[in-house]
Amino acid sequence: MDRRRFLVGAGTGAAIGLAGCLGGGGPDRPFPEADWRDEDGLDVAVLSERHVEAIVEAGGATLFSTAETSHDGDAEPSPWLPSQEYESAYDLENGRQYVRQELTETEETDVSELYVADGDALVRQRVGDETQYGRQAVDRSADDLESAMRSEVVTGIRVEGQTEGGETEYEGLNLWNPTSDGEGEVGGERTARFTADAFEGDRNVPETVETASATVHVYESGVVPRLEQSWAGPHDGQEATVDVDIDYRDLGATVAEPEWVEAAREETSA
Repeated sequence: MDRRRFLVGAGTGAAIGLAGCLGGGGPDRPFPEADWRDEDGLDVAVLSERHVEAIVEAGGATLFSTAETSHDGDAEPSPWLPSQEYESAYDLENGRQYVRQELTETEETDVSELYVADGDALVRQRVGDETQYGRQAVDRSADDLESAMRSEVVTGIRVEGQTEGGETEYEGLNLWNPTSDGEGEVGGERTARFTADAFEGDRNVPETVETASATVHVYESGVVPRLEQSWAGPHDGQEATVDVDIDYRDLGATVAEPEWVEAAREETSA
């Protein structure tokens, strides 16, 4: 992912743009009556609806994702996904969003941040010892913010798109073969755990998937607090691996104003 392309996209999107109670079920198949179950698999469409609605009801959440990538050649293959952290937090009550992307395997600092609130989208970019600020007025309603959050918080679970024939298609967990793997725990709360060992989709990195695995945790409410995915195979003449972990956390928490916002406002006031 290109850092600057991300920043522009995130800024534009922002501008226009529960956990349940502990239930029944044995340790081999927690929450057997949950409607997001499909026997020992997952009904991805229902799961995504339950996940999103729980986050909306809570008033927001934080998506925290890490990508760890490697290749066995001396030169970086193309295209490539650098190792990075991505964080996007939504606060519906206060109308705030915070986004951070940091490349994690670079010799110097490389971090981009976006804070949207009160009609302003403020940006801070830090590359090495240099810091730059940006500012853009935004006209975003509460409905716009909720819509942007609804779209982003299904990352890894379900992505909605259109086929060439105009039909709606869903890409996410449906590309895997998640199967019940007993119970787990995330954040001190019981989960139903599902594992997968086959991936049927196409990827840019690696371009050919030879091996893949995934682990999905689901609260009884349908919230997916953790999703771990791994792909490996040939890519641009090399062997490449990509590990992506996604956490949905801080349900209902407020987004605090970052400490750099005051400096950003001063630097961009002219």
